[in-house]
Amino acid sequence: MARTDLSGAVDDDHLVRLWLAGRPNSTIRVYKPVAHRFLTVLGKTVREATVADIIEWFEALTGATATIARRVSTVKSLLTFAWRTGYSLFNVGRVLKCVKVTDKLHERIIDEANVKALVDAAPEGRDRALVRLLYVGGLRISEAIALRPIDLGVGRVTVLGKGSKARTIVVPETVLGPLRALCTNDPYAPIFQSYRSKPLGVRYAREIIYQAARKAGLKLSPHWLRHAMASHALDHGCPIHIVQKSLGHSNVSTTSRYLHVRPDQGASQYLVPV
Repeated sequence: MARTDLSGAVDDDHLVRLWLAGRPNSTIRVYKPVAHRFLTVLGKTVREATVADIIEWFEALTGATATIARRVSTVKSLLTFAWRTGYSLFNVGRVLKCVKVTDKLHERIIDEANVKALVDAAPEGRDRALVRLLYVGGLRISEAIALRPIDLGVGRVTVLGKGSKARTIVVPETVLGPLRALCTNDPYAPIFQSYRSKPLGVRYAREIIYQAARKAGLKLSPHWLRHAMASHALDHGCPIHIVQKSLGHSNVSTTSRYLHVRPDQGASQYLVPV
């Protein structure tokens, strides 16, 4: 019995738009180019794709393991969506196995001295306020640049995280003060703006962190500050459920990874010498 096409998609590009509909902008920025690159390499429509085509695409992938894993999971999701909605007769993406990525979180944790060096290297004002917020709040960069004056409270900020889930984070006045100084009279205007008074984009915001890192003699990405916040808070005795709430993790097992990121620590250090 033939399957009914309930997707409503007129072609592959339309299918991709439907697949991405309702997803956070941060997810769309990552998924969309991968999907379109896959369609270009495929050289035929998704409906015409065979298992051999998918395997050939997979075997031609190059790059870091994490990059390959992201591309595989993205294409697998797209092909599953095409099948579930009836756009494709078969789910040829089922032959793709998710690529396991070695957890190297410990390599992306910077110590507190380096965090201070990064803060000091950032120009006072907007740039330094952004660095401090990313670290103290443990925010994703997309969450930080989306903040508005109305999101600032007394000792707290409210951010919109993944899945459009709002969470409230406790932050000190040393972080809130500089943020308020950047606010305009419009309570709904982004706090972080370019020098042309336009909302600060993700790419521009990342460059702020990269420039400060180069000045401080460090090599890191903005997300490392989020990792550092979690690790340092746990090191200083913060209960794990509070760190989980601050980071917006839905599962405490995700947060627990930060309990094991010290490569120079182990259970043997707590034993009586024999």
